[in-house]
Amino acid sequence: MPLSFCKKKIPNLSLKLKKGLEETGRLIRYHELKKITDRIPAIVLTGHHCKDYTESIFLHLTRGGGKKAFFTLPPFDGERFLPLVFFEDKELDLLYEFVLNNMKVFEDESNKDPVYKRNRLRMDLLPVLEKENWNFHKIYWNFHDRSQLNLKFDLKKESVSKQEPHIFRIPHETWTSLNLSSKKELIDFHLKLLGHYPLYKSGFDNFHLQSEGERAFLENKNCFLYKSKFGDLFIIDKKSPAFKKAVSHREGDNLCIEWNQNKFKLSDPAGKYSLGSWHHGQKIQIRSGNKEISECMRENGIPFFLRTYIPILYFDGEPIQILFSLFSKSEKNYPKRIYLER
Repeated sequence: MPLSFCKKKIPNLSLKLKKGLEETGRLIRYHELKKITDRIPAIVLTGHHCKDYTESIFLHLTRGGGKKAFFTLPPFDGERFLPLVFFEDKELDLLYEFVLNNMKVFEDESNKDPVYKRNRLRMDLLPVLEKENWNFHKIYWNFHDRSQLNLKFDLKKESVSKQEPHIFRIPHETWTSLNLSSKKELIDFHLKLLGHYPLYKSGFDNFHLQSEGERAFLENKNCFLYKSKFGDLFIIDKKSPAFKKAVSHREGDNLCIEWNQNKFKLSDPAGKYSLGSWHHGQKIQIRSGNKEISECMRENGIPFFLRTYIPILYFDGEPIQILFSLFSKSEKNYPKRIYLER
């Protein structure tokens, strides 16, 4: 694979984002790496090790962090893999010695600048811990579980059958009744049910800030989070069958439509009904006249990125019913009664 280089003006971006230089550099670095992994089958390996983990623990605690600080830097979060956390302390020292003797190492000059708290922790606190026989490797694995690791990375992007669940819809009332930390725990719990790792704090903070406006949207490598101002919170796996086009077939005199692991059947001996989807500007007939299909989608809380997948029943080439029941069995198709032009 060819080398790829990227140059960014971090000080300028730091002022724009209103974040520190170190955090801005990290955000930009991971943003650029994600662009690469989105373009080609790959995962990102970082050089974080168990000593970095100890630094991070105390960094979070000095900023008022709680028990979640001890679960930072997981060995694999679905996007980034940390191979060096598997090295014992002595093994890591030997690895460093080998690298220093056999490779040219470029040290970031900011790593020894005491203006940064992380550097002060590294230079002042870690030597004290080492003197007291602090076992960095053991402490790390006290708070991380090897048994939950799935290191069979799917670099070929082969399609695999996805088990339920794949979509969660959390009521608006539930979301608004929770405090900030409980909201994070709620999302992380449902992500775990989907088989994914928790959100990074920065990602959650950004999503929560958006949720105070008209719409909140977050996309990562594994899933989508979406919430309108007064709507429910959606957590949707990217491998959800909801992102596949609906299909239809005939069973005798019946038209059968399948989507999102659900099925709709309609008697159609004359063969006038068909499957379609939503397009901008389309209207559907209701009791009082015609209504924009996009408005129907919004009223039903359908996330904007799923609307083109929602199956629509057509009659003689005209949309007559939105099949919301295929999105969720608890939903009703709209309109409930089919109105046909005579």
